[in-house]
Amino acid sequence: MSNTVQYPTMATVKDAAAKFGISEYFLRNLCRAGKVRFVCVGNRWLVNLDSLAAYFNEGDDPAELESRHG
Repeated sequence: MSNTVQYPTMATVKDAAAKFGISEYFLRNLCRAGKVRFVCVGNRWLVNLDSLAAYFNEGDDPAELESRHG
C-alpha cells in the first residue's frame, strides 16, 4: 500500500487563462460560479488546473465559450 499524497496542480489565474486560451475575466467567473476549483492565498487566486481541464472535457469548448462570454 502506498502512502503517497498527490497534490493538485495549481496556477495563478493569469497563467491558467493563458494555458487554456481564455480570458482572466472568464476564468474568474467560472471560479465564482463554482464550476472550477480554486483557493485564495492572500489576494491571489490559485486555480486547480485538473478541475479546469475537467470542466472543458465535459463538453465546453474554450474558444466557443470565450466568444459567447467575452
